[in-house]
Amino acid sequence: MSDWISEMEGLALGSRMRRFSDYLSAEIKAVYKAQGIDFNPRHFPVVSLICAHSANLLSIRELAEETGLTHSSISQTVSKLESLGLCIRETDPRDERAIIVRPTEQALTFVEQELKPVWQAIKIVTNQCLPNQTKGFWPSLEGAEEVMHGEPLSRQILKHLKQNKS
Repeated sequence: MSDWISEMEGLALGSRMRRFSDYLSAEIKAVYKAQGIDFNPRHFPVVSLICAHSANLLSIRELAEETGLTHSSISQTVSKLESLGLCIRETDPRDERAIIVRPTEQALTFVEQELKPVWQAIKIVTNQCLPNQTKGFWPSLEGAEEVMHGEPLSRQILKHLKQNKS
């Protein structure tokens, strides 16, 4: 049987990336479960960032900028992490309108003792499994992501449609 999504190439790129992301998330969840670690892979960007920069003040806005995720997504993740006792929200002393996020001692211990060894293994194995052509997977992905910072993809597609309409 053929793989319809793969055959569609750029037309189904979002679906293909979601499928790949879903696969990775399920596999990483299986690793955490097998290791007896209760951790959602979706929390990784925020937990790893606040723990790596625990001496710094990081606002929700800065976390969003640093990860490239939406403010809303970061805020929801922070709420969940706070309910799990892994972070604390405080008013930013630099700007009382902003909220900073700090890891708890529980989070710092959890990351250091349980998560870092798993993260290192994930990094090593995924790097070994990814295609390593002449350019390499990471530079190729970075090049593809640069589309987000240039002319919007929607504008390029609409321009193409307009040019080919006449």
